[in-house]
Amino acid sequence: GGEMTLDAGAATAAVQRIADAMGLPDARTAAAGIVDIVNENMFGALRLVSVQQGYDPRDFALVAFGGAGPLHANALGRLMGSWPVIVPPSPGVLCAYGDATTSLRNEAARTFIRRFSETSDAEVAAGLRELATEARSVLDEEGVAGDEQQVSWQVDVRYQGQGFEVPVEVEPVLLDAPGALDEIGRRFDAEHRRLFMFDLDAEHEVVNLRAVVQARPAHVAAPELASGGPDPSPARTDTTSVWIDGTELEAGLYDRARLLAGNLVPGPAVITEMDSTTLVLPGHAATVDRIGNLVIRPQEA
Repeated sequence: GGEMTLDAGAATAAVQRIADAMGLPDARTAAAGIVDIVNENMFGALRLVSVQQGYDPRDFALVAFGGAGPLHANALGRLMGSWPVIVPPSPGVLCAYGDATTSLRNEAARTFIRRFSETSDAEVAAGLRELATEARSVLDEEGVAGDEQQVSWQVDVRYQGQGFEVPVEVEPVLLDAPGALDEIGRRFDAEHRRLFMFDLDAEHEVVNLRAVVQARPAHVAAPELASGGPDPSPARTDTTSVWIDGTELEAGLYDRARLLAGNLVPGPAVITEMDSTTLVLPGHAATVDRIGNLVIRPQEA
């Protein structure tokens, strides 16, 4: 937000020591390498929750939050092939916002190791209902009305002899349906194929039963921005020098609080706000949507 004065000379001197130790030509090369390593580490973490879970990241948008997330988000979108990259308003306080609007939640679980042939739909349903009653009691004590409580169930399933299990969601309508265990087994096979690219011709085994009871979420309306058309120049405050892909470029400097719905901010650009800074890379542009999200996409050549 511009309220802190950065000591560029001290930062350059600190990074220059790294450049000297690594035999690099200058501080900017070292700084770019540091940022590249950070981006690659974040890329690895994103692969862990996407590719390694059976999801193609190109099928998803990428949401950036935290004070530093928007600084790296455009580069991560480029590495992942995930578009658009979405930077919500006030990303640096998104966790605090979530904490202020989150719902009370309680979970009850029970070990229940049975092969499917050793149990029944009724026995599993009875166990899940008992756990729901147990989980509800905590929300009752917190004064949450019964009609404000939402219940969901999970059954952890594995193939007999496996050393790990996979949770399977069980909707209330399935709880009393005939052949519930058969359907749970089919869902487990499908999820196992998605995660590991194969399933087994082996008997299914229940490992755990789980009930989750949650109060209805709070509904907070997002304020809508006034429409401003594609020209973002009223929000442009200055220019700044950026070093990207081995080249020094002049980037537009924008005050996010002044951006309006429909504004299109072309890269390279730096968009500042109180709690974060968003970098828009060359060849990309950020569109401001009606509730103030920055929606970053590659520009067509």
